[in-house]
Formats: sequence, C-alpha cells, structure tokens
Amino acid sequence: MSVSYYDLLDVEETATVEEIRAAWKSAVADLDPTDRRFRAYNDAAAVLLDEGKRAAYDAELASARVEDEPVEDEPVEDESQEDDPVEVDEPVVLEKTAPVTTEPAPTATVDPAPAPAPREAAAWPLLVAAAAAVVSLVLMIVVLTWPGSLGGDSPKSTADDASTAEKDGRAAEAAAERAIPAVLGYDYRTIDQDISDAASFLTEGFAAERAEFFADKPDGEQTLRDQIVAAKAVVTAVAPATGLTRVSPAGDKATVVVFIDQESQKGDAASQVLREWATLTMLNEGGNWLIDDICIQADCD
Repeated sequence: MSVSYYDLLDVEETATVEEIRAAWKSAVADLDPTDRRFRAYNDAAAVLLDEGKRAAYDAELASARVEDEPVEDEPVEDESQEDDPVEVDEPVVLEKTAPVTTEPAPTATVDPAPAPAPREAAAWPLLVAAAAAVVSLVLMIVVLTWPGSLGGDSPKSTADDASTAEKDGRAAEAAAERAIPAVLGYDYRTIDQDISDAASFLTEGFAAERAEFFADKPDGEQTLRDQIVAAKAVVTAVAPATGLTRVSPAGDKATVVVFIDQESQKGDAASQVLREWATLTMLNEGGNWLIDDICIQADCD
C-alpha cells in the first residue's frame, strides 16, 4: 500500500486538527512552492483538515487494509497417509558365516596450521588515526562556533536574526489571514465598495490588476462586475489555516500558504462550497504586509 497522508505529514491517524495543522506548517516551512513536496503536503493537509474528506479517506484506508490482509488456507487432510493393512512376509533364515575382520586404516597425521599473527600491531594505526580525526573534528567545531570565528556572525546576532524572521513571519501570516475574506469575497449589492476595500490589502500593482480583472469582459459583452450583479452572486471566504514557507533575509518579502474555504451563492440557488489552497506572495511596505500575488492550487506549478 502507498504512503498515506498521515505518514506523509508524520502524524497518527488519531491526530487532532491542531496536530495536523502544526505538522503541515512544519512540513512546508522553507519549501519552495515549485517543490513537488510542497504540493504533496498541501494536498494531504487539504484532505485531513476537512472533516468530510478525512472521513471518506479513513474509510478508504480501512477498506484497503482489509483487502491486503492475507487469507489463510484451510488445512487439507492427506488421505494417502491412511493406515493400510501390512502384509507380513515369511521369516527369512540367515545362515551363519565366518566373521569378517577388518584392520583399522592408518591414521593420517596432520600438522596444525600456524596460528594467525596478532592483529593489534596492524590495528593501532587505524585507532590512532580515528582518534586524531575525532580530536580534529572537535577542534574544528570549537573554532567554528567560537564567537566571531572566520568572520561569521556571533551567536547573539544569529539569534536576533532568527527572532526577527519569526516575528516577520507571524505578521505576514496574520495579514494574509485578515486579507482573504476581503480579497477573495464579494457581494453583488456592494461590489464597488468591496473592490475598493480589498485594495487596502494589496500592493498598488496587484490592486490595479484586480481592478482590471473585474472590468474585463470574459464573454465579450458584459464585464465580470456586471455579470456578478446580474447573477446576484455572493461569495464569502475564510482562511482556516495558514503556513509560512519563507521570509527574505531583509524581512521585506514572505511566501504564505493559505487554506481557503469559499462559499458562493447565485440568487436563490443552493450555495456551493469550494475548498482549496493558495500561495500568497507578501511584501512589507511601510510596516504593512500586503499581497503582491496569488496563485490558486493548480496554478502554483
């Protein structure tokens, strides 16, 4: 059986949603969105973080295990081993013959093989070399970890950088989570205001692209904005989980993976729910993390 989503994220099948979310965030950390493992981890989390999809997946796993169980064959009785009546032959009379005497064969004398030479003499140079290598390694580690060695950053500087990167990452994740409802949601009754409000979460360039998107005419007659109004479309979006993949050394750019639940409804028709993941490119402009690009699931190759 192939590796399960649980194995991929290294969690138990009884893991809670919080444990799965934490495992996913750890798995995608520092992965490039073009990495094949990046998509695999996201696909696994998309199933295991969704209650309905997880239940169906667990049922598939259980069914596969039943099919893989070996079937024991029932023992077959061997009828050929049944006791058959044995016929007794007539007794055989043995005549006495003169005893045959045999002389013992001469014993061959084998000289014992010379004892192997002791190996300590050949082994000690290896032991000395190994010991020297260990000492050299220890000395090298001490030198490399000594503050300021080889011109590198001191431990305090490294710790400060890590703390700053972690702080920037949390800020980028929080900004992405706040932006999703406005950027990926809209209401036909307030569409113009929604487009304007979403721009506050976007860089100037990406806000202009989004405005052009709504002004585009997909069918050649109506703009997308007009189609939304005509269909009385309402779309809401939330981000139940976010994960940081990387922050630039300068702290001005971050890549955030977001799981999105989008519910859409047109007029009186039944609402539909779409669950997918997206990769957001975030830029830090004046202390505010803004979305500069979004790629949705299949478009993130």
